[in-house]
Amino acid sequence: MEYKSETKNCQNCKKDFTIESDDFGFYEKIKVPPPTFCPECRQQRRMAWRNDITFYNRNCDLCGKLIISLYHKDKSLTVYCNKCWWSDKWDPKSYAQDLDFSRPFFEQFRKLQDKVPLPSLFNDDGIGSLNCEYTENVTFAKNCYMVSMSWFIKDCMYGYSIGGPETSDVVDSLGIFHYSQIIYEGIFLEHCYNCRNCYYSSALNDCSFCYDCKGCSNCFMCANLRQKKYCILNKQYTKEKYEKILADYHLETYSGSEKAKKEFTEFMKKQIRRFADILNCVKCSGQGLINSKNSKDVFWSRAIEDSRFIWRSNEIKDSYDLTPGGKSSESYESLTSDHDFQVLFSIYSLKSQESSYVENCHSSKNLFGCSAIKHGEYCILNKQYSKNEYFKLRNKLIEHMKKTGEYGEFFPAKLSHFGYNETIAMEYFPLTKEEAINNGFKWWDDVQKTINKETLKKEQIEDSILEVKESILDEVLACDLCNRNYKITKNEFLFYKKYLIPIPRKCFYCRRKERLQLENPFKLWHRHCMKEGCQNEFETSYAPERPEIIYCKSCYNKEVY
Repeated sequence: MEYKSETKNCQNCKKDFTIESDDFGFYEKIKVPPPTFCPECRQQRRMAWRNDITFYNRNCDLCGKLIISLYHKDKSLTVYCNKCWWSDKWDPKSYAQDLDFSRPFFEQFRKLQDKVPLPSLFNDDGIGSLNCEYTENVTFAKNCYMVSMSWFIKDCMYGYSIGGPETSDVVDSLGIFHYSQIIYEGIFLEHCYNCRNCYYSSALNDCSFCYDCKGCSNCFMCANLRQKKYCILNKQYTKEKYEKILADYHLETYSGSEKAKKEFTEFMKKQIRRFADILNCVKCSGQGLINSKNSKDVFWSRAIEDSRFIWRSNEIKDSYDLTPGGKSSESYESLTSDHDFQVLFSIYSLKSQESSYVENCHSSKNLFGCSAIKHGEYCILNKQYSKNEYFKLRNKLIEHMKKTGEYGEFFPAKLSHFGYNETIAMEYFPLTKEEAINNGFKWWDDVQKTINKETLKKEQIEDSILEVKESILDEVLACDLCNRNYKITKNEFLFYKKYLIPIPRKCFYCRRKERLQLENPFKLWHRHCMKEGCQNEFETSYAPERPEIIYCKSCYNKEVY
């Protein structure tokens, strides 16, 4: 059957968006109606269910142990520590509910969610990971702190989306992969060693303030270089001259580092940029995409095939709207779908098949509207059915949801366990409290935060890390931007000392916010190459009003290679 593209009006933001012919084919394949939210509003709604960095202290509601949790103790939720949640000390089917076809499905599911215990965090600390208590969505890690969505790493702090193997000693970074070590303030790097403030690069050694460089070593404030050594501002120097100029910047001092940041920012205003960071891909569009084919609107992902609207995912096939996902196929509108097959509308679903509208369900098959089911099958609202009963009731429920306008839509944001300001949606789609509430999101006023408790003012912190004493571990600092109090941890202090990095003057949350702002948005614009005389067109995540100089692939390669 042939489909034609259609323009729809988003029921949320009221802006027009296009559903293309291939999209209709996908929706028909998985038997769901086309979306009524635009891609951005769908992404925002999913993100409003994910808390990555807002942690609280509370007690496990089963064993009573004091734990770190994503959920504030004052929320009317049942929360178990990870060991209790994964244990056989309780049965999620004991919370089973009968379906009521006189009520909307989401209303019934919310009632189930309010009763079924939630895992305090998603990490495997004490099982596959060691000393990773303050992490979220982290597996097989060691000695990590305030890290989220990462795996196979060790000795990492304040990071997001970091993946091994052999990746270690990464601090204040985003998107660091494959054999990268000793990285500070990096974005989208792989196979790099001893680098700071480097972005969108690979195979770098001993480099600082570099952008889109490959195979370089001992380069400082450079962009678009390939296999170079001892360069500053893209100019070649001798080893001796390079080392003298670099030493004169005194990057071990806060003032020297800030001076370098400002100069690098000015330098980058004059440098050309590729329209997209896409490597070894066929028929793809997006940003930060590697080893993929036949996929569109994909961001910060690798090994994606025949998919669309994918964010921070790996090894995805025939899927749409995953935020994020790993090793899944024929899945749709899911938040953290991992090793799934034909899983639709899910939140933290792992190793499951042919299931819809599930939360925290793992290694299961044929579930609908379930929470916390593990190794289960043929359940609806956590109630066990026979195979024939399940399919008969599931089909009846889908028809009911179509009549209520619920089927084909992700869980409403108003049902989320989190306030909008606790979630990653706030980082990518920032709203005021009033805006969030007016748009149907929740808000949580009691976010754990202290101010005006500092014991050391910023002007009292030594400029050079060489002069900073270990006594700073006993001090409380205040963020330059938001005035939030923060402390320097011992491992953090040792990292700064060892690699000559000055003490940060901003809290982790503001540093993270600034880092995310250096990453392009997950949205594409149709533009022309800015090289004079070139008529090539492309889809890029650089908005037309931005000041960067954007080249097509051909023109960029002629300038760089």
